Amino acid sequence: MAAPSPPTGPLYALRYGGLVVVIGVLTGLGAAGLAWVLHLMELVVYGKGEEHGQLLTDGVDPLRMSIAVALVSLLLAPAWWLLRAKAPPLVGVKGMVGGKRPPFWTTIGNAVFQMVGVGAGMPVGREVAPREIGALAGSRVAERTGLDADTRRLLIAAAAGAGLGAVYQVPLGGAVFAMELLLGRISVTIALTCLGMSVIAVLVARVVISPVHQFAAPALDGSDWRIIVWAITIGLLLGVFGGWFGDLADHVKKHSQRGRLTLLTLPAAGLGVAVMAFWLPLVLGNGRAAMQSALLGMGLGLAALTLVGKCLATFLTLRAGAVGGTLAPAFAVGALAGVIIGRLAELAVPGLDVPVTGLAVMGAAAVLATSLRAPITGLLMIAGITSQPHEAYAVLAITVGAAYATCQIRPKLPHIAKG
Repeated sequence: MAAPSPPTGPLYALRYGGLVVVIGVLTGLGAAGLAWVLHLMELVVYGKGEEHGQLLTDGVDPLRMSIAVALVSLLLAPAWWLLRAKAPPLVGVKGMVGGKRPPFWTTIGNAVFQMVGVGAGMPVGREVAPREIGALAGSRVAERTGLDADTRRLLIAAAAGAGLGAVYQVPLGGAVFAMELLLGRISVTIALTCLGMSVIAVLVARVVISPVHQFAAPALDGSDWRIIVWAITIGLLLGVFGGWFGDLADHVKKHSQRGRLTLLTLPAAGLGVAVMAFWLPLVLGNGRAAMQSALLGMGLGLAALTLVGKCLATFLTLRAGAVGGTLAPAFAVGALAGVIIGRLAELAVPGLDVPVTGLAVMGAAAVLATSLRAPITGLLMIAGITSQPHEAYAVLAITVGAAYATCQIRPKLPHIAKG
């Protein structure tokens, strides 16, 4: 895509800036509305909402949580099937950026269904919905402007990134997501558009979404050489895993059930997740509870069980026909993998001072960056949601760099290699 021409003249600049503000406000309001739906479902299912440093599943009857995820799977199966069978075809974010016109009510319904599912415990990411709502807002506003196609694509991509930034309250991460994954290039106009729209959406969404960073996490000390060594180690060890996680996520989404069989597969998957969650409730939801547990410190056995269970639950649910993302599951399993490496190091070298919770932060960045194939986005997202100080960015950059290096030389998984 050619870079949009910079605005020429004060009137054009004023008009363009106004479009950025309008789309940013609409995206922020959309993200706030989706967050309200999510919080409402959490109150119904868990009797409380997620708060900074707290686990949503703590103190909740396991049977109640299991029944909720099984029931919501049963209810969403016909809802999604009817949406796909009777409504105008859905258009994904990349399709919208590519110029396809999204159906208004179908897109909104799909986004709301996603938040209902995640709020009730479906083990998938919630980030797709706000990106779709942002892109929808950008598409509908941009098509009325008479701007050239490349500038419209920029506004739509920036809105999708702003939706992500708003729901996680990370404006820089949302802006870079748009540039790195949706546009694939950068210029002054692109950077100002994406960052400006993301900041506006983040601020507007605060009518519902708390600005407090989502996770209680240790700050990484970039001046400690031992932390640097651990950063390299975690990156090298988890790069292949992160790449495989992304490969599996893409494969599962590509082959996700979309036909009438969804009426059977999604309730069956929900029942399977419900049974698993009765014994291992940390697999529920988008991954926030699992990651926060890792950041607070977990034992080796629980971390390993949760990692395996979270991967199985997420991929099973998506394959069965649910719609959702894998961004949050990726950083959750990355954090769990970091804890596992730390606990194994403690067993291998008794007396070794291992910063286990710090390794969880590094692991989250390594797996998110490699699974997304977006190193800068992965770094900034984790730094933002864990509120890392500026000196920690160098540590995360080393982690992500090492992870990306090993990810690029990973062997393909046999089943995926065959298509």
